[in-house]
Amino acid sequence: MDLQNKVALVTGSSRGIGRAIALELGRRGADIVINHRRNSTRAQAEAVAQELQYLGRRSLVLKADVADPQDVTQMFSKIQSEFGKLDILVNNAASAVFRPLLQLEEKHWEHVWDVNLRAITLCIKHAVPLMTTGAIVNITSLGSIKYLPNYGALGAAKAAIESLTRSYAVELAPAIRVNAVCGGLVDETGFSEMMPQDEKERIVQRTPAGRMVKPNDIAKVVAFLCSDDAEMIRGQSIIVDGGIALGLLK
Repeated sequence: MDLQNKVALVTGSSRGIGRAIALELGRRGADIVINHRRNSTRAQAEAVAQELQYLGRRSLVLKADVADPQDVTQMFSKIQSEFGKLDILVNNAASAVFRPLLQLEEKHWEHVWDVNLRAITLCIKHAVPLMTTGAIVNITSLGSIKYLPNYGALGAAKAAIESLTRSYAVELAPAIRVNAVCGGLVDETGFSEMMPQDEKERIVQRTPAGRMVKPNDIAKVVAFLCSDDAEMIRGQSIIVDGGIALGLLK
């Protein structure tokens, strides 16, 4: 267990990719702060905490909107009180408005920018004073480098996150490593659940790996980047997509 006794905060970890990351870090020995945004996701967050308990790990469930400065301040205050430190920050929480660019209103841009970009800067600002060493991993997507229908606003935010990842990697070095994981279309998540089955099958046919990415595929790469084995990986956006972005198959 290469993350033994590390403390990790995974934002948006009550379900989907965040849940998979929290559990994978727990399996590798880390204690986990589970963050969720709404009262409606409390039960899911508690279920993740229960699974971590079965693994023998400590956990702390915190409700916070990571785009809200006051919520973020309170969340990190509770982390400091409970654990006294933070070793790993995974910025996973995300939200989107799926519309063509010309149909986006100012409120849509503000929402996407606040939840996906402002939140990361807030969390990093509060995390760094608790981290003497450690790792920060930001979750992005292929929309940062590829055109996806109705994904323009979120894609722009994800591209900005990857740019920030490079800057933070330099400014927080050498003690804190900063990288990003850029996922393809991930099965068993909100976006994929909206897709027709025949569209999913077309994606599988175009993917060299022969299947869609699963949340745990992302989680394993995140866990690697949080380990000492990734000491010399800095400021990178690691693509985890089964090879679909290569465009080898049509």
